[in-house]
Amino acid sequence: MGPKGEPALVKGDPQAGPADQRVPITAKGVPTAIYAAPVREANDGMRVRAIATVTLTKCAITDYIPNQRAHTACQGTRRYGYDPVRIETAFRLVGGDEHPDLTGPSQALGQTVTTTCTTAIHHCSISQDYEEVLDDAEIAAVRKEGKFNWVVFEATASAPQAAGCAPPKPARCNVLAVETQKGTAMYWIQADGDIAEPDGTPPRDAIAATDTIDVLPNHTNKNKVRQVVYSVELGPGEAIDGLVDQQMEIDSLVNVSEKLPQAPDVAGYVVLSDSPTGINGRFLISNTYDTGKTGNNGGNCDGTCKLTTPAAVTSILQCDADAGRRYVNLVLASSRAAAKPGEQVDIADGGYIQVTRAYPAAANEDPRRNPASCQQ
Repeated sequence: MGPKGEPALVKGDPQAGPADQRVPITAKGVPTAIYAAPVREANDGMRVRAIATVTLTKCAITDYIPNQRAHTACQGTRRYGYDPVRIETAFRLVGGDEHPDLTGPSQALGQTVTTTCTTAIHHCSISQDYEEVLDDAEIAAVRKEGKFNWVVFEATASAPQAAGCAPPKPARCNVLAVETQKGTAMYWIQADGDIAEPDGTPPRDAIAATDTIDVLPNHTNKNKVRQVVYSVELGPGEAIDGLVDQQMEIDSLVNVSEKLPQAPDVAGYVVLSDSPTGINGRFLISNTYDTGKTGNNGGNCDGTCKLTTPAAVTSILQCDADAGRRYVNLVLASSRAAAKPGEQVDIADGGYIQVTRAYPAAANEDPRRNPASCQQ
């Protein structure tokens, strides 16, 4: 974690359910920690923020058959076909030394968010955000509950028809699969109140670059239809080397509508690129921890949907500047199994991408935040 005056942008290793990367579905629900990150001592005026993005899949036949799809956490578990599955997600402070202690005292951070996952909405994309500026009274109230060294992002899945999962043997369990191949993550930010931020209004783009996105059949090259919907330029009019050693928080939203026979999958990611139309570069969220993943995340869109993608630009590197990367782009693509030529989804008004915070990043104790190379 960062020293005093630096925000800590950290993704923890996912915690397991009854088997790796599974959230059990039971009649009442069993809280399962998907992500965990270490917490440092809080002080008056500190701003804390938790950002989590995850895709949970309601298991379908293609998720159980290995030759239909690469391994998923649905495989080896008990099949089910009921609708819907209720998902509750929340951030929570917990104790523990080397690992989070999910059984001891805890403190909720923000509200619980409820999502419904169905057969039509097969991939359920969840982006959750919590932010607060702490004062001494709030810190004292939290300390009364215990010593909290970790923040976790939990998911609880329930359905009245769910098969029992006790003892938690996968073959007995109905589960939601955590889509680890998406490269999604959780960031935990602790920024002291006196941290310096640049003057001026942070950049924002609320005018979509396109009104429509083409829909491709599944398992085809989506780069053919990927488009930048929103883009902001970092440091316009300034030398690009001046961006090196800065880190930023990014918020984005895209509103989508569709009228297709089957709910298409709509997914997007945020990338630091060399042009306002670039779909490649350094992929934010996932690139800090896995350069092989874009962080592409989304779900089925049935009628209308919103895709929110909060992210963090973790320490812009000299190799980013050398590659000309000063644009933060929100990239979108869509697909469905029986897509026909000419199918499209519509981009509705009200979306945006914006920089919400910017910090210096000269001091950094998490080596994953400063990868040795940012080449793709």
